[in-house]
Amino acid sequence: MSLIDLLKEKVEKQMAAYDEQLEAAQAKAKAKKAQAEADVAGADLEQQFLAQVNDIKDKMAEGQAYLKELAEAGEDKAEEIKEKAASFFQ
Repeated sequence: MSLIDLLKEKVEKQMAAYDEQLEAAQAKAKAKKAQAEADVAGADLEQQFLAQVNDIKDKMAEGQAYLKELAEAGEDKAEEIKEKAASFFQ
């Protein structure tokens, strides 16, 4: 085998090794991208759930305020409180 043939063979083997490395790097990048997209989607869902939790907490605080108001009010204020509390029951 000539020196040229040996060098060509060596270069071809190195190119094959680089090709394998490239495929592995591309697969890793694709997996990282998919994970990042999943993380973003997860964060979006977490934000949605957190918003729902906060809305429910607000409604509970509102309900507690109405209970306190009802406990302290007389029958003459019942209709007024009922009208204010109408949105609470939706």
